[in-house]
Amino acid sequence: MRKIAALFLIAWSVQVQAQTIQHHSFTTHYNATLGEPDSVSWELTPAMVDCGTIMRIDMFASDPQIPGSTKPKDYKKSGFDQGHLFPYADAQCDSTDRVECFYMSNMVPQLHSLNAGDWKTLETQERHWAGSQAIRIIAGGFGTKGKLPSGVNIPESCWKAIFVDGHWRAWVMPNEKTSKGHKFGFWEVMDIKRFDRIVGLKL
Repeated sequence: MRKIAALFLIAWSVQVQAQTIQHHSFTTHYNATLGEPDSVSWELTPAMVDCGTIMRIDMFASDPQIPGSTKPKDYKKSGFDQGHLFPYADAQCDSTDRVECFYMSNMVPQLHSLNAGDWKTLETQERHWAGSQAIRIIAGGFGTKGKLPSGVNIPESCWKAIFVDGHWRAWVMPNEKTSKGHKFGFWEVMDIKRFDRIVGLKL
């Protein structure tokens, strides 16, 4: 576990412009210029996925630890989902997590086809892995397709890196209508060094 933690910390060596906020089960690196997190990280454990399904109640809200941060209304009529990085299904076993996962510092604008498509497929897979082992997850967006009317950046793609079975695996999914209907491995980047170059991390 110490080795995993060390690798996890190395991954944040380039996150120097973001404001780091520690919540109960996830850490957000919030970029006020973009109006969204550069990345969000968490550990997903067997205990976090063994409570069954708890009814979701959407409670989107500004992050109380970040004055002036993005508000739910900033996405209104934008055509984009408030896309969770630390997802509700990972949070549902804890009452605090169920609230904090809806903070806007945990969201990026995602087309619904991505949010409810291949992104969700990978989220389901991560919980399958976490059923038998603790895994580490880092997720974010990069690039820009423009901005919401409110000024929030629309990422060109969304990415996720998962430390599972003793090594890092990584995915990059375009924020496009085509990001649906694929198995979880479709968007996997097999060359971790190439993934580092794409998203600006060091895994």
